[in-house]
Amino acid sequence: MRRRAPHHRAQPAKKRRPRRPVRQGNAPRALATAAVVLAVAAVPMMTGQGVAPAQAAPPPAIAPAIVPAVLPQRTAQLSVTIVTLQTSDKTAADAAALDVNAYENAVSSASAYWSTMSAGRISMHVDKVMAGFKTTASSSDDFTVIMNTVAQEIGWTPGSSNVLVLAVPRTDVIVYGTTGNLGAGAETGQTSGLVLLPSPSNFTSPVTAHEFGHVLGLGHANALQCTDGAADSTLAGTDFTDPACTTRFYGDRLDLMGISQWSTPQLNSVLYEYGGFGTGNEIRNVGTAGAPMSITLTPWAGTGANRAAKFQDPLTGEWYYLQYKAPVGYDAPTAVNGNQGVEILKGGLEQGTSLVIAPSTMPFLGYYASNLAWQPGQTFTTAGGTRVTVNSVSAASATVTVTGGNVPPPGVADLMDAKAAQFGLGAGFGGYGISRNGGWYHMYQGGAVIWTPANGAMVSHGAIRSVWQALGFENGKMGYPTTDEVGGLKDGGVYQMYEGGAIVWSPATGAHESTGAIRGRYSQLGYENGVMGYPTGAETSGLKDGGVYQLYQGGAIEWSPATGAFESKGAIRARYSQLGYENGVMGYPTSGETQGLKGGGVSQAYQGGAIVWSSATGAFESKGAIRGEWQALGAQDGGLGYPTTGEVPGLKDGGVYQMYQGGALVWSPATGAHESTGAIRSRYAQLGYENGPMGYPTGDEVSGLTGGGVMQAYQGGAIVWSPTTGAFESKGAIRSAWLSLGAQDGRLGYPTSGEYAVAGGVAQDFQGGRIVWSPTSGITVTPNGTAAPAPSSPAPTSTAAPTPSPSAAPTSSPLSTPNPSVSATSSPTGTATPSPTAATTGTATPTP
Repeated sequence: MRRRAPHHRAQPAKKRRPRRPVRQGNAPRALATAAVVLAVAAVPMMTGQGVAPAQAAPPPAIAPAIVPAVLPQRTAQLSVTIVTLQTSDKTAADAAALDVNAYENAVSSASAYWSTMSAGRISMHVDKVMAGFKTTASSSDDFTVIMNTVAQEIGWTPGSSNVLVLAVPRTDVIVYGTTGNLGAGAETGQTSGLVLLPSPSNFTSPVTAHEFGHVLGLGHANALQCTDGAADSTLAGTDFTDPACTTRFYGDRLDLMGISQWSTPQLNSVLYEYGGFGTGNEIRNVGTAGAPMSITLTPWAGTGANRAAKFQDPLTGEWYYLQYKAPVGYDAPTAVNGNQGVEILKGGLEQGTSLVIAPSTMPFLGYYASNLAWQPGQTFTTAGGTRVTVNSVSAASATVTVTGGNVPPPGVADLMDAKAAQFGLGAGFGGYGISRNGGWYHMYQGGAVIWTPANGAMVSHGAIRSVWQALGFENGKMGYPTTDEVGGLKDGGVYQMYEGGAIVWSPATGAHESTGAIRGRYSQLGYENGVMGYPTGAETSGLKDGGVYQLYQGGAIEWSPATGAFESKGAIRARYSQLGYENGVMGYPTSGETQGLKGGGVSQAYQGGAIVWSSATGAFESKGAIRGEWQALGAQDGGLGYPTTGEVPGLKDGGVYQMYQGGALVWSPATGAHESTGAIRSRYAQLGYENGPMGYPTGDEVSGLTGGGVMQAYQGGAIVWSPTTGAFESKGAIRSAWLSLGAQDGRLGYPTSGEYAVAGGVAQDFQGGRIVWSPTSGITVTPNGTAAPAPSSPAPTSTAAPTPSPSAAPTSSPLSTPNPSVSATSSPTGTATPSPTAATTGTATPTP
């Protein structure tokens, strides 16, 4: 008794029942082994519908198939018992709807198929039918449960040549908890087993033949699938040597043991030989590939001797099978268009399975491949370098030439020698090496020459070759060279193009790769002739958020998935470095440098803002709410000009400021960002900035006042300036009185001093008089020409200052309408802390 892993998961023809997902892997093997102990001690195989085979998880392998094991030729007439079931969840009417004739016809069709495959030695006949057998099993039970239960109930035991075929009244069978399966089978001996089928459909006959294939010990007809497009990959234990290659289960639609369909294609030559079918003379063994050998193949579904061939690769030891798929016999429905031609196969990772190797091993869409056969003019190269060239295909035959490895195609050796001579590589040595996708290489004293069908012969030597080697030769990100080395670059530089980019060398910098988006930006900047010069290092990955950078003579190019690739150089890069590169507040650059700004300035945008440079100021960041205010004021073209410092955090209440040529921008969480310039800023400084009575500015400068005046609001009041009076604060009760009298438009005009102490209170002088406040009498307004109390300390005077750069004049005056009634009881600023104004809404907090 031989155990097998349950790996079959075939798919239905199109426009039939909905496809449902299936799970595969190690768990089914364990379940199957345990489930059959009660009855037949078999490990089942299954047929059904589900996800595309390429997406199924590969099961554990039993043994590599470099040289497939072969079952003996068997002679048997299999006695078949058919049992249609009334399961515990179905009615007698449901069971009666199962058409016994359909199952008998399916067995008859399977018998004819396997009789043909075995040269008449194996057939099946129905000896017993049990219709409507009432079982304790449910139709929703797993197939192993149904098989074991019914076998016990009817007393069926495995013998030397008997098969139990069970039918359940539902449209599918359950396989390890998965619905949507068209059948399941179990092998209990070389010619004995069980089959479970659902209600009859167009699939019943081909699925029955398929399941009898499992009863006879066969695995599945799969396909080699490589996401890197490799033509082949050597089997190594339970895996492929190329990690990009996998088994696409049931991928050979040109075989009965592949994906399910309405026809029954001829069993392929790998499984044919493995199963001991035919007479033994159908497959010609040409031995180990070596010198070119011409082989004629006749239709595999025909009857002639030596109609297929097999050879062994001298390097890997793997056996390859060649068969001609023509629309003859069982192959008539499927061997058409791209599936008519030479089919190339080898044993699979599991015992008793096969792999078809198509002209393209890339994953294909859908369930049914349409180009599995090789056509005239195409050449397949094994992983060991043996070549199979299809010379011709006709209705009667196909001819191929098999050439052993280490012998390059005709003319290639001459091309390699000519290329080596052109570049002075000296004499060649050693044999010819084989590389992926049909490539060849040959070593010379001064380097190597690489040849591929796509690119021809290309030289590879010196420092550029060393970098290519470090990057994995043709299997790395650079791929194959697509040009020879090209000299004549700036300062004696040289470059060579590859499938994945270029490698660039200069005497001063050495050789470094240039690939992908970073190379794209390098190209836009003029390559080595541009501002970046030559690369001085390799690409460095592992940065924040998957970023990559590469250093150049002129700086660096930085890339991230979110921002793309942009240069980073000069003074702007130096400031970027101080701020922590991409890990700092600026993040990655989101643009190149923008030149032509005022005074020859330059700016560069980043995720966190911008860095701005001018020759007069150097490079500084511009970000957050302060940047928003700067831009609103005209950026470098406005009154503030360029920044002269970075942002300075740590101010009172979390405030931040930044200096500019024309002043400063000041921000706090409560007030937002506002300018601070000219004479108003000078007065603000005298008053202690944000730590003084004025607090933070709550608005920008407002110009267009009487006599060309300007004012700016603060948490503690305002600072007011005019050309004739200078800049002075206005706050508290005195400010309230001044506003009630019409502010600068009233009889008092502009303030001509700050607040100062007088006996019993505080006073402030104006163009038209003075306002005095005391705790006992409140506000007293004294126009000019009226005696006033002498100050207890001299009134401050405004120092001369340049006219501030005003903002656009408002459409309405922010000052109140004059009110001749003067009264106030509130204390001036300095006696009681004023309530701060509301914080500007929508202002983002800048990062210190």
